[in-house]
Amino acid sequence: MKHLNHMGSSVLLVLVVALFILLLLPLLGLPVDWTPKTTPYRLANSPFIGWGLVVILSAGLWLLRGGPAIAQCVSALILVGLVFGLALVSGLFWDAFLSPVLVFSVLPVQAAAIARLRALVPPSADPPPSAWAPSTR
Repeated sequence: MKHLNHMGSSVLLVLVVALFILLLLPLLGLPVDWTPKTTPYRLANSPFIGWGLVVILSAGLWLLRGGPAIAQCVSALILVGLVFGLALVSGLFWDAFLSPVLVFSVLPVQAAAIARLRALVPPSADPPPSAWAPSTR
């Protein structure tokens, strides 16, 4: 189970799988009559946006699991920023319900990345006050 929840990514993984299944239903010949003006209806009728989300989030999850620990943290924070941007654009211009779903799916990743960075990078010692004083020479 720990492998699936790498850096808090289980919620994001569930979102990607749900989007994938939602987009595969029409391709498998299982027609679902979604209520118009709902998120599933918009995703099913705009496959470019839906598949784009699946590809971007899957690539982010893949990058999140590779490389050294510091690279994973950087990848996680870049993914969080990208998803926040996608959520902002989605909320303003396309579907207001998808925006909080995207944001809340990456918040655990953000918290885990920040906690891991704090553990990896030791706190720096503050320089003595005399180091900040201008030189009088």
